[in-house]
Amino acid sequence: MTSKTNKFSLVAEASLDGRLFLARAFLHADTLDRISRERMDTLYQNIAAIAHKLITMKTTDLSDESALRTHIQTAFTLTSLGLEYGSKGDLDRAVQLLHKTRIVKFFQIGNTLMEKLLDRARHLLEHAVILPPSPDEERPLGVNYTDLETEGIQIYTQAELEFLKALLIYRTTVQTLQLTIRDTETPRPLLHLAEVEMVDRQLACIEQRCDYVKALPLDDLFTLDPPLSIFPNPIERLTLGLMVNLLLYRQVDFQLDEDARQDFHQLAYVDGKVRESFRQQLIDWITQYLEQAQHPESVKMYAASYWEDCLQMESQQVSPE
Repeated sequence: MTSKTNKFSLVAEASLDGRLFLARAFLHADTLDRISRERMDTLYQNIAAIAHKLITMKTTDLSDESALRTHIQTAFTLTSLGLEYGSKGDLDRAVQLLHKTRIVKFFQIGNTLMEKLLDRARHLLEHAVILPPSPDEERPLGVNYTDLETEGIQIYTQAELEFLKALLIYRTTVQTLQLTIRDTETPRPLLHLAEVEMVDRQLACIEQRCDYVKALPLDDLFTLDPPLSIFPNPIERLTLGLMVNLLLYRQVDFQLDEDARQDFHQLAYVDGKVRESFRQQLIDWITQYLEQAQHPESVKMYAASYWEDCLQMESQQVSPE
């Protein structure tokens, strides 16, 4: 097992990522000769103390140097985010704050900011799912569910699952806000407040999709063939099924077969683009439906944008005439 001395040496050897606001603030202070060498040494010692405490709280295996380094960098990152938040991104203001404020305060601010996001990610991982009927719940006459058909249906995509899991270790897999995360990158540290704010908005997209989906009449969802749980983006499939049935048959249904899908393509698309009249008809339907269900404006706006996105993605499946 790694000794305490090695744990402390890892902290001592760690360097600030130059991209962090904290590193830029230190450089700004040094360039302008605003902070004495003694004060700077104290600041580094205080950050080291924060890192030691974080390691003690988060690490069970002190021989895992990779985990130790991750926690050390997290201490730097959270402190940096707190300073950036407190100074509103102004370097002169940041230097003033470093003069008069204990650096642990910035860590606490950064930690609070991130914990709010982490709590939301944990909640989504646990609750952003459509649960199958319980064993004692009444089923439609003649219907027997298979194991596959009674799996919970995730409201997030597989790519969003990666995003949520990465967030739990203070990482992100996206660089820009996406209505639906379809592809992810290698998880990387959250370095700037702007990234934290973007993650906040990304979580809101998934939360609003949950509200949209759970407002729909989902009683027969687990009788669909094939079951939605086999798809990497089940809610897009659900939405497409609903749009096809509304446009072709004027009925609320989620069953989707390839013949109906092709009929939908021929009716709703021309030259690979959705016909405006049909696009507006569908958007009006979901907006009015959610309004009757008394959902807030943000959910209605998200759902309308989500339906637009689904129509756009489906245009890529339209066969050329």
